[in-house]
Amino acid sequence: MSRRNYVGGEDWRRDAIFIAISIAVIIATIIILIRSGLAGARYEAPKHPLYLVLSELIYVTQLSLIGIRLSIIFNRGGMGYKIRSTELIKVVTAQTFASLLMPGFYIGGEAVSIAYLTFKGLPTTRATEGITFRYTVDTITLTSIVLILYLFNLVIIPYIALIIALILLMAYAILFITIVSARLGKYIEHMFRFINSRIKIIRNFILMNENEDYGLKLSLVDYFVLFLVSITQWLLSGLNVMLIFYSFGVHIGIITGILISSSYTILTYISVLPGSAGIGGELANLYVLNSLKLGNYYLAYDIWFRIITYIVPLIMLMPAFLSISRKLTMINTNHRNPPSR
Repeated sequence: MSRRNYVGGEDWRRDAIFIAISIAVIIATIIILIRSGLAGARYEAPKHPLYLVLSELIYVTQLSLIGIRLSIIFNRGGMGYKIRSTELIKVVTAQTFASLLMPGFYIGGEAVSIAYLTFKGLPTTRATEGITFRYTVDTITLTSIVLILYLFNLVIIPYIALIIALILLMAYAILFITIVSARLGKYIEHMFRFINSRIKIIRNFILMNENEDYGLKLSLVDYFVLFLVSITQWLLSGLNVMLIFYSFGVHIGIITGILISSSYTILTYISVLPGSAGIGGELANLYVLNSLKLGNYYLAYDIWFRIITYIVPLIMLMPAFLSISRKLTMINTNHRNPPSR
């Protein structure tokens, strides 16, 4: 019992320190941008706080949509493994918490999701295949939205975001084909078997079956729903941004909101330092807002964007993450300290 409390205490301190460092990185980056003259120091208090509350509720709704997509992939994808909704909710919350802390948009959350699904009995190879497929679908819909906005000349797309979107679309389209055709699953198995043979401690967290049947066996209806839910999430992300601006009394359209949120996501796929998207997140927000002639609202928008999509979610999701990380830590502890006979 004391060992369990010790592990839990260490987890709490570790995550609290990481959150503090992340917030410090965000604040320091904002100060540097303002002091250097790249960003304005103008701040306006929200005139309509109710919009901020609605924005937070939309963010939580987006998390539930992730659970729906995972349910379709794992429970209807022909994997032969049924995962309860409660477990998928735990996966989503812990995954989001880890992704917010780790540099880059998805790094960290993937590892937690795969490790926990393995802990619940899903082969590590299939868990990796399913989680990767969900990100693949999201990236394809995200980049397609940006390219459609550009092709139909609905808004002005920042050129850097446009180029990265095109590259990501081509890369993930190929990845989509390899997953559906079962090739990626086989590559993942070979990779895990190699790692398993080289790193002893990893064996505690890798579960594989012989002659596993890879690939997804979704119906056309399943694919349609999967992509529709993904598109809905990005639309809600744009609505989230629009409501933040509405709270300042600045009325932007939903299309502009989608552009800001999608460009931010694309520009922070690769980032450095902790703090959700790290330093790149602050630069991305500044770059996109300046491109849209909204640079004067950078400070106010960035502060509330961080509160709604970073600080509040970290507080809400920490208990779920601590619960899962404690279980995963105990797996390793039990393997290293087997019970006496």
